[in-house]
Amino acid sequence: MGMARWKFNKTVWVAAGGTAGHLLPALGVAEALVKTGVVREEVGFIGSTRPIELDIVTPYGYELMQLQVRGLVRKLSLSNLFALWLLIIATIELLILARKSPPRVLIGFGGYFSFPPIVTAKILRIPVVVVETNAVAGLANRLAAKIATKVLVSFESSGIKNAEIIGVLLRPEISSWAGRDSDSSSFRAERAISKGSFLVCAFGGSLGSYSINEAIADLAEWWQSRGDLDVVIYHVIGSRDFPQFKDRASRLVASDSAVKYICAEFDSKLYRALASSDLIVSRAGSGTVAELGYFGKASILVPLPNAPGDHQTKNARMLEDQGAARVIFDHELSKERLAGEIEALMADRRGLEEMSKRAAEGFKGDGAARVGELVQAFFGNEERK
Repeated sequence: MGMARWKFNKTVWVAAGGTAGHLLPALGVAEALVKTGVVREEVGFIGSTRPIELDIVTPYGYELMQLQVRGLVRKLSLSNLFALWLLIIATIELLILARKSPPRVLIGFGGYFSFPPIVTAKILRIPVVVVETNAVAGLANRLAAKIATKVLVSFESSGIKNAEIIGVLLRPEISSWAGRDSDSSSFRAERAISKGSFLVCAFGGSLGSYSINEAIADLAEWWQSRGDLDVVIYHVIGSRDFPQFKDRASRLVASDSAVKYICAEFDSKLYRALASSDLIVSRAGSGTVAELGYFGKASILVPLPNAPGDHQTKNARMLEDQGAARVIFDHELSKERLAGEIEALMADRRGLEEMSKRAAEGFKGDGAARVGELVQAFFGNEERK
């Protein structure tokens, strides 16, 4: 642990990281805490060493401690021994740090990197609040829930007993966004998308999804060769796959077909596209599920295969059961399958509107403020040591 880490003197530890889908809801909670009076500089994030975590967290003014840890694989291997060793070392480092400057509370959002701070907090009798945002809890949160002071879940289906349901968690920009209608209109205007054009927004998470990117590019080429649809594809490729798809995307953008294709490597204000779109094609992470409900958008969801606990399939099935989404599994994904689903919805606008209505009905409000209130209860009137 570098010397800078010994200065990680925070009142609130937030263990969250890995992907934007995990970090953005955690940031929503952090912002809610700040609104209750917690000083921004007193909130610190603990995550992994993925570069995207710094890119997402630091612009909000929070410090991020990145632990040198890795996850366990579900089979016997030498790599698991090394991963376990790293987790032990990280826990020892955090114990030393927390004894010197203990936080008042730890908020954990799951993931293997949450184990060291949660174990540290338990040993030192620091309150632990576990937050689960998926339709079913992952292994880390199921284990953490057994020693947590408080467990908060977005959905009753999480499978954690004695948990309080707080609703979904939104990224900070959305929860404070007042211009949903006007900004969505300007999104179309800025990209010369007519009000009557059917807008499909496709993305695969912060890093992107190769299978979704391949299927969307194939679909765009097919539709452009036909040229018989008034449809626009807004495709956020993701930083991981963008170099591979860049040339192909440029050709699609330059096409003079009636089918318009617009692409971006990353869109930090993707919520504007969601608000403007008629249909969403995406993975089924908890952040996406929350935003689909907030904006009331019909979707075609392609769950990430082999996600921990298969939580994305359960998230997608939950929306499908609500009548808000269609589900296509990764191995079934193709331009033909996508075209069939999308064109059927384009032809059945009443059915599409009903799906959107069901998505909105499933949204029970942003739970970040409730988490902030509950965490504040651990502060009391005691002065910080």
